[in-house]
Amino acid sequence: MTGWEKVGALTALYAVGMLWANYAMLRRVKGAVAERAAWTAADFDAVFAGADPRVAPAVRAALAPWYGEGVVPQPEDTLKRFLKMARGDVEDVANAAAAALALPDDSLVPDLPDVAALVRYLDGRVGASGVFENSRKSEF
Repeated sequence: MTGWEKVGALTALYAVGMLWANYAMLRRVKGAVAERAAWTAADFDAVFAGADPRVAPAVRAALAPWYGEGVVPQPEDTLKRFLKMARGDVEDVANAAAAALALPDDSLVPDLPDVAALVRYLDGRVGASGVFENSRKSEF
């Protein structure tokens, strides 16, 4: 094999590999979209039924730019790995949701691994602030 034949063979192998990787990625994305099509905002809110009823919608609204139109977050979606958020982005989303809940900005947002942790964190801040104390359902 001459040098040019080797270059051609390697280029063809590279092209086939890239096509296969793109095809596999597109299949995964289509599968994820089909799986998430059945997941609604009401399902998301129902997972956090024990939290303040204003928290889950505020988190969904704050995360909407990261998901795109019509896609609802799932509680197990990781912020850093799945959404590719940096630490500052997580703080911005947490503070945006807090602002929607009329809570002050918190410069010390803890390391939140997933969407469920973000909802629990904000629910704890709402409970600690007493802002919506009268809106919580009585357990008695």
